[in-house]
Amino acid sequence: MIWFLLLVFVFASVLGYFQAPIWFMYGVLAVMIIFFLIRNPLVFGKDPEKMMVYLKKSKAPHLQFLFYFLHGDLSAAEDAMGNIRSKKAKQGSKLMILMERKEYRKAKDLLAKMSGHKTKWYALSDIAIQEEDVDSFKQYKEKLNDTFLLNLLEVDQAVFDGKREEAVALLENMIPKLRGYKLLTAVQVRKQILEGKV
Repeated sequence: MIWFLLLVFVFASVLGYFQAPIWFMYGVLAVMIIFFLIRNPLVFGKDPEKMMVYLKKSKAPHLQFLFYFLHGDLSAAEDAMGNIRSKKAKQGSKLMILMERKEYRKAKDLLAKMSGHKTKWYALSDIAIQEEDVDSFKQYKEKLNDTFLLNLLEVDQAVFDGKREEAVALLENMIPKLRGYKLLTAVQVRKQILEGKV
């Protein structure tokens, strides 16, 4: 990502030096951004296998964390998390590990430090499902307006209620409409349910 931004800066400087028209500069920038988005399968990708290969080859600590986390290797994921520089990304990664290990008290403490974001409301709703706290569940769910996360809560509720086949059916209906990170998440959740890991 840094190389991409550096390339854009150098290119913009060269075009500015030669006094290229502004519409030309914006056009070239738009083409470069589209090229970057198409090249990154985590944005609009439709093939989970290609996305996993991309994560495996990535040098970015957050993407390495995701690779290990999605493969269920939590100790390697924690090692990769130690290299993440962004405070927000590190908190999100730590939250994912705490939720996976069902350490809900620690997760709540971490969530209390995080700003009100859809990830926070989803995590608190999921914890409320696990703790059978109906009032908290309704309260946090009302703050969510992301359709994907609301559907994942339905899946979580079905799994908690022991309706694994219903949860898999919900995911099967979601998967054809998803792209990128959301698709990868849904595929991995379905895999965990089918393997009995959740």
